Amino acid sequence: MDFYKIALLALASLVGILVVRQLKPEFAMPLTIGASVVILIILCDQLYEVVYTFYNFAEDASIDGEAISCVIKVVGIGYLAEFSNNLCADANCKSIGDKVMLASKIAILFCALPVVEKLFGVIKNLAL
Repeated sequence: MDFYKIALLALASLVGILVVRQLKPEFAMPLTIGASVVILIILCDQLYEVVYTFYNFAEDASIDGEAISCVIKVVGIGYLAEFSNNLCADANCKSIGDKVMLASKIAILFCALPVVEKLFGVIKNLAL
C-alpha cells in the first residue's frame, strides 16, 4: 500500500486547513470532510484487494462464503462507523457520533445473526 501518499495528503490537508481556519473558519470543516473523503477513496482500491484475498482464503479452506461475507461486512461497518464518528467529533457533534456508534453496533448484530443461527444449528446437531 502506498501509505506515504495518504500521509502526504493528510499533512498537506492539515496545513491547508490550519491556514484556512485562520482566514475563513467557516471553510475549514468542508475542507476537513473533503480531505477525509479523498483519503477514503484512495483506500477503497486497497480494500478491494483485501476483500478478494479473504474470499480466496475461504475458497481454499472450503469455508462457507456467507461467513466470510459476514466478517467483511462487520469490519466494514466498524471502519465506516469509526470514520463517521470521528467526523462528527471534528464537527463538535459528539452526541451524533455516539448515535452512529450505537447504530453500527445494532447493524453488526443484525449482520451476524445468520452466522449465529447456523452455529446454533451445528451445536443442536452435535447434541443429538
